[in-house]
Amino acid sequence: MHGEASLASERRTREEFARLLQVQGEHALEIARQLLDITAVLDSNQRLQRVITDPGRTPEDRVALAHKLIEGRVDPLTEQIVCSLAGKRWSKAIHIVNSTEDIAVDAVFYAADARGVTSQVSAELSRVHSALLNLPEVLAGLSDTRASWDARARLLDAVIRTDELNPLTKFLIDHVAHQPRRRRFLSALNWLTERISAHEGDRVVTVTTAVPLTDEQRARINAAYSKKLGTSVYINSIVDPKVLGGMRIQHGPQVTDTTVVAQLQTLQRTLG
Repeated sequence: MHGEASLASERRTREEFARLLQVQGEHALEIARQLLDITAVLDSNQRLQRVITDPGRTPEDRVALAHKLIEGRVDPLTEQIVCSLAGKRWSKAIHIVNSTEDIAVDAVFYAADARGVTSQVSAELSRVHSALLNLPEVLAGLSDTRASWDARARLLDAVIRTDELNPLTKFLIDHVAHQPRRRRFLSALNWLTERISAHEGDRVVTVTTAVPLTDEQRARINAAYSKKLGTSVYINSIVDPKVLGGMRIQHGPQVTDTTVVAQLQTLQRTLG
């Protein structure tokens, strides 16, 4: 998102509703579903975007319009959030849509907090990102919006057993696959990983190796990233024999890949 007005409006709205979403517990997931449905409606109707953000209308008029559109159709908290967004200033109309999606994702994270699975969801998002990183053909297929959602879902399931993921991880991945919103699939995963890392305080570091980490290796990585980030970290260790040797370390969207398979792929590209 760009534009000082939009940045300020989103920040104020997220701060305004953070505590209210947090106390919703698992019900925050239903708020998220409703906000994402509204995101889809706004995405498909640019005229509505312009009307609900029109600086020529008073904030009260815009709030009244939002209230009229969704009154009685959604949870009262969902309505409060949308009306609050409508009453604020936006640099571009599309920015209100982006903010609606952002707050929906916040709501998913609060639901994860209530279930005690935030670290698991974070680790699984990182694992899916790592698994797809060196599969350009699969990523191209997942980003092809000309293909049906069912076809993309089958492609994703062929690579990642999504039924084995936490339901909230699957919810987030399904969202960015089903509603890419002009993003490439890997970019959308990066965005989710960054967002949940910020929500958690950047605590998850995913390490992929061919054999299990030793206690010494785990302690060394933990110490290095705890010092780098200024906070304690959680080491999510993944064993994948296909990497052959070395390590792939991922923190948020940042990846350091010294695995044998990555070096072989680099050599192959160099030799043509």
